[in-house]
Amino acid sequence: MSNARMYGGIGSILGLVGPLIPKIGFAVEIAGLVLVFLAVKIISDETGDERIFSDFLKAFIATVGGMIVFVAIVLATVGTAFLNPKEFMPQNLMTVIGSIIAGFIILWIALIIGSYFRKKSYELIAQYTGVDMFKTSGLLYFIGAILIIVFGIGALIMLVAAILEIVAFFSLPEEIEGLEATPVLP
Repeated sequence: MSNARMYGGIGSILGLVGPLIPKIGFAVEIAGLVLVFLAVKIISDETGDERIFSDFLKAFIATVGGMIVFVAIVLATVGTAFLNPKEFMPQNLMTVIGSIIAGFIILWIALIIGSYFRKKSYELIAQYTGVDMFKTSGLLYFIGAILIIVFGIGALIMLVAAILEIVAFFSLPEEIEGLEATPVLP
């Protein structure tokens, strides 16, 4: 579990500070994500509960899928406007704005779904490890995703969740004691 603690803690830190680093921030975030994935996989293997990793993977797929759809909608909409400037008249502006809003709504729903599965994964980790900070972090990610549409309040909540995630990973025990005696219901 010491590897999971180190990978998860460092990965969470990299994910948090990545956006603040010019030019290489995206690469730093990806490296952080890979380390968190490794940590969750180790915890899943140590506990013998594949739902931990499975739910975390579903969270990742939903979030990235939503981002891809959003970018595709924006690029298609804006690209069409730039490629056909003669057809892009002020009356078409509402169509462009509507398409971008639809993309944001799809992204928002994907973030909610992704954070729900992350919450489920972190609840299982908390059950097995006794580190309730995972449960709190997962809940805050979920609430933050729901409220992200409300003037950045959700982003602030998700920032707090990310900080608590760092603390949770660094709070993991060396070993999971009494694993056989701890039943986890599906």
